[in-house]
Amino acid sequence: MNEKSHPVYQLPDDPHAQHRYESAKKHVQFAKAAGKSSAEIHEIFHKVMNFDPQKLDGIPQDEAHKKFHSAMIHARKALENGKTAEEAHRIFKNIADGHTEGKCHHKQGS
Repeated sequence: MNEKSHPVYQLPDDPHAQHRYESAKKHVQFAKAAGKSSAEIHEIFHKVMNFDPQKLDGIPQDEAHKKFHSAMIHARKALENGKTAEEAHRIFKNIADGHTEGKCHHKQGS
C-alpha cells in the first residue's frame, strides 16, 4: 500500500517542541496500529503538539501515561522548590525512563 506524501510539520519555536514532535510521532504510530481514522490520527498529533505543561489534567489517566504524568508532577514540584530547569529535566527523565524506586517524600498531586 502506498502512503501519500505528508507535508513537513513546522516545529514551534519553543524548547520542548522537538520532544513533543517525537512523542506525537509515537502516538501516531500507536493510533495507526489501533486502526484509527486519518482524522483521529491528526487530532491525536495536534493534541500532543499543543500540550500545555501547565495543564496536567489534559494528560490521559491511563496506564500508558502513568509515568509521564508522574514525571510531569515531579518536575513541576522540583521547579516550585527552587530546582533549576536542568535538575527538573533530569528528574523528569529519570521518572519517565523508569530509573526510580517509585518512592517520593511528598504527596502526589497536580
